[in-house]
Amino acid sequence: MKHESHAELAAALWPDKKDVPVKLLTCRHCGRRNRVQVPKAVLEPSRCECGACGQALFLTPEEPLTRISSSAYEHSLDRSTLAALKALPGFPALVRWLMSNLGERSLRLECLSSTVMCGEAQFPELVKLLEEARHGLDFPSQPTLFLSESPHANAVTFGTEEPAVIVYAGLLDHLDDTEVKSVLGHELGHLHAEHGLYRTVALVLAGGSGLLGTVGQWLSFPLQKALYKWMRCSELTADRAGLLACRDLSASLGVLMKLAGGHRPGTRQRTKMKLAPFVQQARTLAKQEESSWFDGLLAMLLTMNQSHPFIAWRVMHLLEWVEHGNYLDILSGHYERAKNPVAA
Repeated sequence: MKHESHAELAAALWPDKKDVPVKLLTCRHCGRRNRVQVPKAVLEPSRCECGACGQALFLTPEEPLTRISSSAYEHSLDRSTLAALKALPGFPALVRWLMSNLGERSLRLECLSSTVMCGEAQFPELVKLLEEARHGLDFPSQPTLFLSESPHANAVTFGTEEPAVIVYAGLLDHLDDTEVKSVLGHELGHLHAEHGLYRTVALVLAGGSGLLGTVGQWLSFPLQKALYKWMRCSELTADRAGLLACRDLSASLGVLMKLAGGHRPGTRQRTKMKLAPFVQQARTLAKQEESSWFDGLLAMLLTMNQSHPFIAWRVMHLLEWVEHGNYLDILSGHYERAKNPVAA
């Protein structure tokens, strides 16, 4: 899918020119406050200069977000649901039991047994995209990258001691390089925000019921449902990391659209999917859920057993962050920095 031009994307995202969102941003060079229109700042950041000193307001795509803390882009729902999860009776004991008895060994063994490990001699092109995403987020450690044969467009991460990212081959059929970098940044965001431990627990619970026996069944309802709820909210944090890694809103939104509708040969031969109606679809859904408590409840019930939220919900939250959150503040160099960065 060829990405829309800046003008087309701006018209799609912000059709009402009288209601274009505006941000006040502080120049990192001279401290002057600048009033900028969000569409121009998001889609053409290189054209935004300080009105006082004339310096660039935003970091270039090649400049890393030096020592950025995951707290700088953490979604509030991620933070609150994780706190609720940790407060559940028995959950800390479950984590200790799982990690001491199974840990990451079973998942890593499965990867080494059934997938291809990528490196300088094996799929260096994919490793390069991971390195670019890692550079953009200034993520200190280098996770092991695996490629798994699957028709599904997906990627997953796990681990704390030896973090790993698994890319499903179907993903490469659907996405261009910038979109793949957004996905890899998304997975690095999970690791950066220290989701690895709890996502590993979720993967072990989902795939190791035979190993867990009655313990897994005992935990099946309250803890598993709470874990799924947190995982859905953690995706919102990771989506932000993906955008920060690629710094291309059309690519990040394009990933979500393709996850919703696919990008198979049969689709490409018949039509060209466009972001404009897809974004409008997400905005319509947001208004519908806001105006009807029943629709909001229904959406919650429909995703109760899922590890990922609805695609349109993710689009809505990502756009809200871009328009009204601190996305542009981060790109202008104003963000919370890690106090004790981990060595690579």
